[in-house]
Amino acid sequence: MPQNFFVTGMPRSGKTTLIYTIIEELKARGLRIGGIISPDESHHGTRTAFQVMDIRTGRKAMLASVDGDGPKVSKYHVDVASFEGVAMPALTAFRNYDVVVIDEIGAMELKSERFREMVDTLLESSTPLIASLHRDYVSRYGPCGEVMTLTSDNHEQVRFALIGRVKEAIGPKSKGRSVWVREKTVKPAPKKVERGKKKTGKRKAARKGGTAKKAAEEIVVKEGLLAKLRGAFR
Repeated sequence: MPQNFFVTGMPRSGKTTLIYTIIEELKARGLRIGGIISPDESHHGTRTAFQVMDIRTGRKAMLASVDGDGPKVSKYHVDVASFEGVAMPALTAFRNYDVVVIDEIGAMELKSERFREMVDTLLESSTPLIASLHRDYVSRYGPCGEVMTLTSDNHEQVRFALIGRVKEAIGPKSKGRSVWVREKTVKPAPKKVERGKKKTGKRKAARKGGTAKKAAEEIVVKEGLLAKLRGAFR
């Protein structure tokens, strides 16, 4: 059964930041994460380009820039061939991942017909998908999964909900591996024994064991000394 989770919101609402946080958290819990992200490039505070990066390998290529000559989206020209060169290998390997992440499904990425077809394949697969989704495409892709709308004051709620949904979708094991690394349990400190009170139970047994061990070691040492003395008088 498909398990698809979309994050949408207004520009600068923090979709990409949230996706990056989710990726790191899932990795820390032992899951194999694959897919693509689209970091931007800025000069003097002005955004001038977007790259595409393979989450698993770190391989990068140009997605769109203000200086290109490909299909235009807003002020950017999309380099479809460059985008596909990184995105397609990263996404076609989805069966090797516990979770696939796409940042984002938007107008620039959808200029690629191969990407559109790949998204359709992922939406029908059993591998959980987390994707940031441009608000213009919610009506198109939203019915294929659960849509969470990000605002300036609900980042933690959405993050918590996404982690919970993925955990439910995967279960305790993924592809035969145990996942969701457990936090170490902190054992309570042993109770202090007040002065004058008798030590009982395991502590008493441990004390006896330590005393017996010490006595045995002393016997061995003494026997060794005696053996040396006997040898000296032969």
